Amino acid sequence: MIQRFFRKTWLIIPLGMMLAFISTSCDENSFSTIRYDDIGPFDTTGVDRVTAPNGLVIYFRQEGSGEVVTENQAVNIRYTGRTTDGEIFDSSYRNEVDMPTVLTLRNMVPGFMQGLAGYNEVIDGQNVRMHAAREGSKRTLVIPPSLAYGTSSTHQLRSDTLVFDIDFISITGTD
Repeated sequence: MIQRFFRKTWLIIPLGMMLAFISTSCDENSFSTIRYDDIGPFDTTGVDRVTAPNGLVIYFRQEGSGEVVTENQAVNIRYTGRTTDGEIFDSSYRNEVDMPTVLTLRNMVPGFMQGLAGYNEVIDGQNVRMHAAREGSKRTLVIPPSLAYGTSSTHQLRSDTLVFDIDFISITGTD
């Protein structure tokens, strides 16, 4: 009789312990819920900014202290992309959970990549990488059509200036 009891319960006890662990370590505060429609643009009033020679505008809302990102890396970020009239066209908050998204910078429009990995500028005859972001940075990018989808493409956002609010969490790897 004891053998029959252990045969039927040998899985129940470890499963019960695992469920107890999960329920205590993953409470309702593990991921915050966010309503996608309630995401407003970040306030850039009084925030330092730079306008690159190619028209890209970078607002430096918060500088990070981690590693500097390069254009051939993947990043862990939270972001919302809008047109200049405020319409959201893409967001990592789309699933209504405040979870970051992994993006490979080389796969993004040029202005997005340059807004995080920096851009080249000629200073005193030398080509210099300017304004690459560090892990932990928060930026708002205003990307002109020439650095987004252009004016001659068939993309629905062609000719649009794009605005991205970005919370750059970490570098996740190199592509």
